[in-house]
Amino acid sequence: MRRSRALLTAALTAGLAITPLASASAAPANDPSVLSWGAGRTGQLGNGATKDSTTPVPVTSLVRGDVERISAGGTSSDDSFALALTNNTVKAWGHNSSGQLGNGDRTNRNVPTNVPRLADIKDIAAGGQHALALDGKGQVYTWGENTYGQLGNNRTGDVRAIPSRIQGLPKVKQVSAGCDFSMALADNGKVYAWGRGVYGQLGSGTRATSSAPREIKGLEKITEIDAGCHHALALTTEKTVKAWGKNSSGQLGDSSTRSSTRPVDVDWIENVTDIEAGANHNYVITDDDTVWGWGANQNNQLLEADPAAAKDAKTLVNRTAPIEIPRLAGAQQIAAGSHHGIAVFGEDVFAWGHNAEGQVGSNVSTSGVQSVHTLNVDPSVQHVAASLGGNTSYAY
Repeated sequence: MRRSRALLTAALTAGLAITPLASASAAPANDPSVLSWGAGRTGQLGNGATKDSTTPVPVTSLVRGDVERISAGGTSSDDSFALALTNNTVKAWGHNSSGQLGNGDRTNRNVPTNVPRLADIKDIAAGGQHALALDGKGQVYTWGENTYGQLGNNRTGDVRAIPSRIQGLPKVKQVSAGCDFSMALADNGKVYAWGRGVYGQLGSGTRATSSAPREIKGLEKITEIDAGCHHALALTTEKTVKAWGKNSSGQLGDSSTRSSTRPVDVDWIENVTDIEAGANHNYVITDDDTVWGWGANQNNQLLEADPAAAKDAKTLVNRTAPIEIPRLAGAQQIAAGSHHGIAVFGEDVFAWGHNAEGQVGSNVSTSGVQSVHTLNVDPSVQHVAASLGGNTSYAY
């Protein structure tokens, strides 16, 4: 849903620092392409190059209005890749050493390529070096790295460069992927997980690895799931949030830094309408258009510091419970990356946080924290995405 210009004005008044896009030539106002910026060394920008870009560039052959969803994976910028769901088919580009592009080989691609053997696809998820797709029948397909069983095929220690259907799942309505594990939300509101469990990210009560999907006990009536790198979130029908897995940066939001092998309640939060898990930090939007965040904050992921005042960044601390982020009030949609965030406000896209590889889109790359107005384009951007463990941003 598009938010009003009045809400954007309120967010700016609250202190959001704006820097105009310095190079309009990188993203012409009338260019309908999907846009990307930031780390590009593995081809994850999808623009035919293998170098970083500090300003938005068009992704080759992807038209903004045709793309339903982008999911960007990778454990770092060295292995980042991306998936696009367009016209019920899937395209992939970027790093491919584990076959995560699903095209049958293990060669990197710097432009989108078709993922074969997939049809009538409704959802996609890019993990660390593996990927998932969900078709219209509620069946889940996986491909890529399988060191910890994250492909859910009762095997470990191998790779698969083409999609293969998972057996043993009920009808599924959403998929999500972490750095080394996978999740599926069934039609009945129950959640299944598989892959690595050393941090408790499978929610099973143990730290064991599972190469087959297992139901997460205690999670019922769930409406949305989202995986971070080694933790996960779930939105309940009561509009509260559950979290489990790694918690060293407070990413479970339960006022502690103790990891949990079982789902725990995120403190304070209610009336939540959307959840977004980054590598080690999270955002949620509530029904009054308020944005809350928690977890890692050393790079100003939670927008507590004024980016114009370098001294503020030195006092940033991780947050173990949700805090309100006034500067993001009224955001239409939010994406969380490894150390940065992106938000859509009507016709405008904003980015903030770490910018060492240009992922904020400010025409420079710096090691400090920034908050900038990245672009204003026509046709307008509706959605944003960020690499799970890397430093690349997408707008579509």
